[in-house]
Amino acid sequence: MIFGAILAGGKGSRMNNFNIPKQFIDLGGKPIIIRTIEKMLSVEKFDYLYIAIHPEFKNYLINLIEKFNLKSHKIVIVNGGKERINSVENILSEILQKSKNKDDIVIFHDAVRPFVNAEILENSIKTAIEKDICVAVIPAVDTMYILDEEKEISGFPLRKNLYNGQAPDSFKVWILKDAIDRLNEKERETITGTVQICAAKGYKVHTIAGSSRNIKITTNNDLIIAQAILKEEEKDESLCIRK
Repeated sequence: MIFGAILAGGKGSRMNNFNIPKQFIDLGGKPIIIRTIEKMLSVEKFDYLYIAIHPEFKNYLINLIEKFNLKSHKIVIVNGGKERINSVENILSEILQKSKNKDDIVIFHDAVRPFVNAEILENSIKTAIEKDICVAVIPAVDTMYILDEEKEISGFPLRKNLYNGQAPDSFKVWILKDAIDRLNEKERETITGTVQICAAKGYKVHTIAGSSRNIKITTNNDLIIAQAILKEEEKDESLCIRK
């Protein structure tokens, strides 16, 4: 089976003037999370789509799913945890109740990355099936520096070897469970990305091409960029319809 998963457990917002979690902020007439769910559900290969949400906003999300007529028969809502890894564990626990095959895979995505496209999701599925673990990345474009304890430049890593991690993060289900089960407390406290769970336990992590549009909306500036990307997407859709 192929499981989709959206991490939306955050309750706070780093954006000024908003009193709701950032995944619920309006973007062109729809909450960001609804746009993300729509992108995931557009890939028919997903048997189920799990969403980890803060318990206080569970009913709010259910109402949004009904309002926007999404494929609710595929959606399973679970409680988000205090940290990202806790939400991953909660989703994985639910998936393991349905997963019976060692080749089953799960594709984790961020609720606030609404511009993931079908090509990235399809490549994530294909690569996870073939190579067990993968993550979407894009080449770093800025010059990077290594700083010492005094915040002075002490080195210059080769930019050609540097990539920005995005999402989705994709896994064979049993591999992710094994890696999580073997994490020590220090690793659990320092891990910030989902593939880091497996990398920390010695698994090889493969990569696929992400997209410069596949941004994570966490600040007001990100929201401005997102509004511009949405206009471009709508323009592209309009051109496709005309053709």
